[in-house]
Amino acid sequence: MNTLNKIKQLSIISLLLLGACGRDEEPIPVIPPSDGSTLTLQGGEGGNDAINAVYVDLSSDTQESVKRDSWTLGFYAGDEFRVILNNQLGISALATGETDLERVTPSSVNIDELAYNYTPDKLALYDDTLGRLQHTVIEEIRAESSENQVYLVNTVHGMSIDVEHVWKIKVDRTDDGGYQLQYGKLSDSETQQLSIPKNADYNFQFVSLTAGQVNVEPVKSEWDFVWTKSMLYTSMGAAAIPYFYSDLVFINHLAGVSAAEVITGGDVPTYEDFQESDLANVTFSNSRNVISSHWRVTTDAGVLKDRFYLIRDQAGNVYKLKFLVMGVEDSGQRGYPEIEYKLIKNN
Repeated sequence: MNTLNKIKQLSIISLLLLGACGRDEEPIPVIPPSDGSTLTLQGGEGGNDAINAVYVDLSSDTQESVKRDSWTLGFYAGDEFRVILNNQLGISALATGETDLERVTPSSVNIDELAYNYTPDKLALYDDTLGRLQHTVIEEIRAESSENQVYLVNTVHGMSIDVEHVWKIKVDRTDDGGYQLQYGKLSDSETQQLSIPKNADYNFQFVSLTAGQVNVEPVKSEWDFVWTKSMLYTSMGAAAIPYFYSDLVFINHLAGVSAAEVITGGDVPTYEDFQESDLANVTFSNSRNVISSHWRVTTDAGVLKDRFYLIRDQAGNVYKLKFLVMGVEDSGQRGYPEIEYKLIKNN
């Protein structure tokens, strides 16, 4: 037998022995979900303009704070080819009608159209506040580059526009199923390119137009909701207008989290009394805005004490959740809200 064959035989024997050892190893333990806890969310400096978004996972008692200004665009990692704007900064965008980045210049567009105002027409500048991917400002990215428009993106929210904060972008698909981003400042002649592969472990891959690809959301299976400031809407007469809200809570609806609001009183149990058997009377929703701003009032109230929330995570565990303080008309500090939650159903 030659030396090469001996080496092959020894390699096969080694692999078989390793496999046998692996079969005798103890199984990886399953970590049970948390029974519940209290958390002070770390929104950071800024008060009602807190610098961080805070991603919370109830089953592991964890939170992750991420600067709201750390990203500009999010690239969906699911089957569709969708790109979102950073609503947490009130980033606005509009289509140019052009498909060639070089043809878009300061003289060919009116950047003032990107400015914020308290009028219904301005809602079209911002992504859908319900988080529906089919209602983004940037249309679905087509397979043919000639069908994908160039967009203007204003990275600083305001009622006046500085050309230095306006970028032009074009997004195409890549042959391997990811995204190709072309971008540059509107006032510059130079542009850049960036390839963004999809990663199914996350809802989105994120890009900062100044820093490139960045980490923002945790793995999609490891967070239930995010507390943040964000563009939402309010009513002005009979019409809805865009409005920048603080202390919003959005559930991880794209990853299967659902929630329900419980208004106490009458035959409805209090937070303390609510238990698993009471879930039979609850209808859960996967709308991103189930909690939203409904848990608080910013004028002369703070946390609303007549309600709490139920969160059903991706594993099927159900928690009851109440907000304790938010820093308005209570002992808390704005930007550091306190929550309490308790496991009522372990899947």
